[in-house]
Amino acid sequence: MTVLAWGVGDRSFTPEQVDAAVAVLEERLGEVEWAFLGGSLAVGLGHGTSDVDLYAVGPGLPGGDVIFERAGLQIHVNPVPAAKIRALLELGRAYRATGADRSQLAIEITTLNALIRLTTGHTVRIDQEWRRELDTFDPNVVRQLLMTRNANIFSAYAEDVYGALAAGDLLTAASASAIALEAACEAALAGAGDVYLGPKFLFRRLARNPALAPWCDRLWRLIHREIHPSAGHGPQEIRAVAEDRLSAGGVLLSWCAVEGWDKPLDALPVPAAPGEHGLRRDPYFTPLRFADGWALIGPADGYEVTEETVRLWRDPVPGDPRLADLARYGAVTGYQGAGQETGDVVIRPAPRFGCHPKAAS
Repeated sequence: MTVLAWGVGDRSFTPEQVDAAVAVLEERLGEVEWAFLGGSLAVGLGHGTSDVDLYAVGPGLPGGDVIFERAGLQIHVNPVPAAKIRALLELGRAYRATGADRSQLAIEITTLNALIRLTTGHTVRIDQEWRRELDTFDPNVVRQLLMTRNANIFSAYAEDVYGALAAGDLLTAASASAIALEAACEAALAGAGDVYLGPKFLFRRLARNPALAPWCDRLWRLIHREIHPSAGHGPQEIRAVAEDRLSAGGVLLSWCAVEGWDKPLDALPVPAAPGEHGLRRDPYFTPLRFADGWALIGPADGYEVTEETVRLWRDPVPGDPRLADLARYGAVTGYQGAGQETGDVVIRPAPRFGCHPKAAS
C-alpha cells in the first residue's frame, strides 16, 4: 500500500456556489468589468471550509474585501484594481528571466499568489476590452516562471546542504534538503500542468497528477524520512538522506526544463538506480532554463550548458567522452574514462548563472 490510498477526489465550486456568486455580482456590486472565482476550489482542491472567493474589477466596487451572504452561502468579494490586473497580465505575456536578471522570478509571494489565481480562475463575467487583454496572456509562461522560480529555490537550499554538511551542521542539512525537495516537487507539478501556490496541498496534488502519482510514495518517504540519534543515525545517514532528496529533486527539475517546458508533462519515468560503474549525477547541481541559456548551478559556481548537456547529466552513459568535462567541474561523480576532445561545448563557467549571480570578471 502507498500514500495514494489517502488521496481524495477533486472538489470544485458547486453549481449552488456559482449561482450565489453570480447573484451577488448582479445584485450587490456596482459596474463590474471582469469577475472570476478563484482559490483552491477553482483548481479542485476544496475542502470542508474552503472559501468562495470572487475577484472583481471595475469602478464603484467596495474599497476592500467584503463578505456577502446569499442562499445560506458566504461569498468573499475581493476587489482588484485594474492597474494590478494589468501588471499581472504583463508578467504572464513573456518569459524574460535571465541568469543576471531574475526579477521576474523574485516577485513577492502576494503577487505570485494573485498571478496564479488569475491564471486558474473561473470567469463569470468579462467585457470585450478585458477579453482582448486576456487574450495576450500566456498561461504557459506562468508554468515556466513557477518551474524556474522553484528550481532557483532548490539550488539555494542545495548549496546550504553542501555547506551545512561541510560544517558538521546536521540539523540544517536535514532541514534544508527537505525544503529543497519540496521546491522541486512544486516545480514538477507546474511542469505537469498543475499551477498552484500553497504547501498544504503538495501531496494531494502529487497524488492526483497522472505524471507524478507514480512518484508520490517515493517523495513522501524521502521528505518524511525519520532520522534521529536514538536510532543510531549520525553524519553518514544524514548525508545519505540529504543526497537522496537532492538527487530526486535534480532529476525532477531536469524533466521540467527539457520535456515539460513547452507543454505540460504527461508522463515522468522513474530514473534507473545507479549501476555498478558508480557513475551518477552530483546531487548538489541544479538544472535551470533561462531566457538567455541553459544552466547547471553547482554549490560554488554556475555553468552554461546546453539541452543535450542537461540530458547527459540526467542520464550519464559510461564511456561517453563528454562526461570528462562534466566530471572536471564536479557535475558528475564516478567517471573513470580519460575523455577526449569532442569539439562540443559541454559545460563552461558562467558567473551570471551562479546561485548568486555575479558580474563576469
